[in-house]
Amino acid sequence: MEYKKILTLALALSAATAIMSCGGTSGGEQQQQQPGGNEGKLEYNPEAEAKIDYAKYGLDSAFIQKYQDVAIGDVGEMIQSFPSPVEVSAIIQDMKVPYTPKYLFSTDYADNFETSFKKALGLGVYCADLGYLNVYNKTGDVIQYLVAIRKLSEQLQIGQFFDFAALKQIATSSNNLDSLLITSVQSYFQMDSYLRQNGRSNISALMVTGVWAESLYLACEVYSAKANKRMKEHIASQKNILDDLMAILVKFMNNDPSYIKMVAGLKDLTVAFDPVKIQDFDGEDKTEVIDGQRVTTQGAYTTITVSDEQINEIVKAVEKFRNDIVTNL
Repeated sequence: MEYKKILTLALALSAATAIMSCGGTSGGEQQQQQPGGNEGKLEYNPEAEAKIDYAKYGLDSAFIQKYQDVAIGDVGEMIQSFPSPVEVSAIIQDMKVPYTPKYLFSTDYADNFETSFKKALGLGVYCADLGYLNVYNKTGDVIQYLVAIRKLSEQLQIGQFFDFAALKQIATSSNNLDSLLITSVQSYFQMDSYLRQNGRSNISALMVTGVWAESLYLACEVYSAKANKRMKEHIASQKNILDDLMAILVKFMNNDPSYIKMVAGLKDLTVAFDPVKIQDFDGEDKTEVIDGQRVTTQGAYTTITVSDEQINEIVKAVEKFRNDIVTNL
């Protein structure tokens, strides 16, 4: 199964993901924006930007301009290019790290999300947690998270994309990550298309932010418990994803305090990731016979350079950002 076919970053992990992408207003407002609104359009509003006191949030115009200058086509297509959180689950399985429930964001808070912005972000967080639970076959807890996810998806008016019975069966099956991914991808694309047609693409971005932050947080916590080269490289590889995510969120930001605060929090992450070196090399695949067997070596490859000290700084920054998110939820 090709993990890169990620669903939206998040979905993947969570089977629930299907439901994910919540709908909601672009900011902390509670009202749902009607079809035809502008909340899903990636349009820079100079008038709104001029009213922002960036210094108040620890930001500056130069930093924001860097991401405003990034050309973005279709948000859905960019999101689909993100690596799947299921990859994190696969690495965790291989590492055989003990299950640690304290890593998860409690479903006790599911009823406390007051705005659509928070519901969307929280939905993504729960989706990522669901994937972690699936790795350890925690059937009882899986049900709790599916219930919370279903509740949020219905409140965000995207429950029609959520087959609770099917996801429950998949999520409670032993080591059924491939089925979880397939179901999540199918559901997400249907939901994302619906949101885009109704001018609500930013909702997908919020959900993806929640899944990405939580799945990366889980990866960092597992790595801290048991250092692993594969997990270390996975964490470092998120530098490019962070840049894409920042470009999306800045485009939606305008003068909305909720987005601005989140972008400010991500700024600290960009500083921590800055020393990471990621290089892509092109080349043709090479096939040769070794000991009577045909062996193919891929010509294109990627190298990731990051020191132990640098990865530790990233872990700290990820923990802070994720904890800030769940605290605000």
